[in-house]
Amino acid sequence: MGEHMRHTLRWLWRVLWRGKFLVLGTWLLAIVPTVLVLQQTVPLYTAEAEVLIEGPEATDALADQRRDFGFRVTENVVNTEAEVIASSMLAYRVVDKLQLDRDPEFNPMLREPRPIDRIIAWANPLTWLVALSRSPDPATSRRTSDVASDDVVRSMVVRTFLTRLDARMQRRSFIVTVHFTSEDPKKAALIANTVVELYMLDRLEASFDDARRLTSWLGERLEGLRRDVNATDSAVEEFRAANNLRRKGERQTTVTDQQLSELNTRIVIARSELAQKQARLDQVRQLLRSRGSMETSSEVLQSSLIQRLREQETALTREMSEAIKTYGERHPRMVAYRADLTELRSKIGGEIEKIAASIANDVDVSAAGLRTLEKELDGVRQRSNVAGEAEIRLRELERQAEATRELYEAFLARFKRDAEQDRVKRVNARVIARPDAPTSPAFPRRAAVMSMVSAVSLAIVLVFLLDHLDNAVRSSDEAEEISGLPTVALVPVHRGRTDRLVQDVTERPRSVLADAVRSLRISLDVGIGDGAARPRILVLTSSIPKEGKTFLALSLAIMFTKTNERVLLIDGDVHRPRMHTMLGRPNAEGLVQVLSGSAAFEDVVIRDAAPGLDFLPAGHLANVADLISEPTARALLDDLRGKYDRIVIDSAPVLAVADARVLGRLADRVIYLVKWNSTARDAVRNGVRLLRDGRAPLHGIVLSQVNQRKHARYAYGDYGQYYGRYRDYYGE
Repeated sequence: MGEHMRHTLRWLWRVLWRGKFLVLGTWLLAIVPTVLVLQQTVPLYTAEAEVLIEGPEATDALADQRRDFGFRVTENVVNTEAEVIASSMLAYRVVDKLQLDRDPEFNPMLREPRPIDRIIAWANPLTWLVALSRSPDPATSRRTSDVASDDVVRSMVVRTFLTRLDARMQRRSFIVTVHFTSEDPKKAALIANTVVELYMLDRLEASFDDARRLTSWLGERLEGLRRDVNATDSAVEEFRAANNLRRKGERQTTVTDQQLSELNTRIVIARSELAQKQARLDQVRQLLRSRGSMETSSEVLQSSLIQRLREQETALTREMSEAIKTYGERHPRMVAYRADLTELRSKIGGEIEKIAASIANDVDVSAAGLRTLEKELDGVRQRSNVAGEAEIRLRELERQAEATRELYEAFLARFKRDAEQDRVKRVNARVIARPDAPTSPAFPRRAAVMSMVSAVSLAIVLVFLLDHLDNAVRSSDEAEEISGLPTVALVPVHRGRTDRLVQDVTERPRSVLADAVRSLRISLDVGIGDGAARPRILVLTSSIPKEGKTFLALSLAIMFTKTNERVLLIDGDVHRPRMHTMLGRPNAEGLVQVLSGSAAFEDVVIRDAAPGLDFLPAGHLANVADLISEPTARALLDDLRGKYDRIVIDSAPVLAVADARVLGRLADRVIYLVKWNSTARDAVRNGVRLLRDGRAPLHGIVLSQVNQRKHARYAYGDYGQYYGRYRDYYGE
């Protein structure tokens, strides 16, 4: 990732460096007029104010702060308030308050037109159209203009005012920043301050208007609710009176319900008393049936008369016990004592029987009273069933009355709260930063900076756009990326005469040209071990004509002669031969005649066209179409392979004719030439693909006619940029 980033940065720098003059020219074209215009421009000053937008809970001093308000401050709310600040409604109020329609800065009718304004107005076709559309009657035109002039001027001033005003929300806050720009710094601060003050006043007035409308509506609604409460309460009372339904404490109940409750209570008590009395009666009867002693009965024990008789009986019994010791059983006194005792006991028995009869009578009375209460309860229940429907209707009326009363109380509480709150009303915003008079102009300094930045940015965009649109190959990296072949040499452009190429290569062996050709020669033999066959047949071709094939083929052949090798140079471009011109030789007969069989090789070859170099011209025929075929070319090259150490063939361009593909299949190495800063990438890509499809042994790419100074200055990133740095290594 780091290497890729460094490669990208180097590429960006190279593109920018190549387009530095375009960047500089574009920058000058943009900045010079800008400076000239800005020198004539009046400086503008910008004042700034800040307004904090708050929620409704901040404006309601009497509200419960724990109340969950449905309205919250959001970015949309703050942006809406910013639009209100920058609205034309508020602008009209500011213009009217400060009388900006009388200020030449905002009213162009009061300004003295500048020469440039006159020129623009004269050149503007709308000016002529307006003049032609005016009424021919001056009086009519004057009346019309008098009627509309005030509104037109105010509208024009407001439009100018709004162009100077800017209100926007600060990011990630509820603060609106208000900017106003003017020619006078004090005026800018005054207008900015007036804008925020009138905004606060407008918001406060809007709050009061809303409160007054709400209070008026609440008052009307309360009056209707009050009438509804009275009506529902009256309906409840009338229905209660009509159906004999009355209140009991806080609980509302009917008379029948009260009677039922009382009778139920009395019946429960009566039943309890009857049960107690019946239990006593059953106890007494049980004692009487079992002839048990009644003295143990609670009623007997509680009777005072029986207690006195028992006391008399006890006393009499004690006297009898004492008398029997004195008188004996049959003494008259003893008889009298026994008679008194019998009578006394008889009285006690009579009293006991009276108590039993009294208990039985109480049981009968209680039973009769209970039956009476039960009959009365049955009657009341029947009346209660009849009054059930009335009670249901009564409860419905009471619910309606209660709901109406609660609604009335809620509206009444809101009415009183809002009425009190109107006295402490404040706007849901506050100014947190008052504008101060700016000390430095915001324009034209900011405009100049923006112009410079825009010019540089535009120039950079143009540089990259032109680089993207430029389809020429300029560096070895581009050639390798397009073709997939290594770049084996960068051959500089030859500034001398073409007919002196042999002398330039042989007499200046330390030149950059000689070194480039030498590098190509060495690359052909790299990787060949001892005993391995070196490539003998070399074909040089390119995508299109005039890419330096002929020049490089001759230079390479001459370089091979420097190593005492037998070298044959063949001009294989039979369609546009040029090699004989460089060597100053005739082209009457040559390769065309040999392949056609009209002449022998030995008859047309030129011996020692250069020192140690044999040359086979292209020859000339009227029609050479399909002359170079694979069988005839293979036979010729197989024959020549045994006579020469190196055979260099200058072939035709790949995209022009098919000769290069035929010769490429017969060669040991094919060298592909690309003219620096000229050949299109698509041409290189298509030419290499054709040779690969023909199974040609491609050796590598040679960038030809390289401008060393530009190549090094533009820093294309390959080794060619170092030619200028190591100039001392190359002698002339």
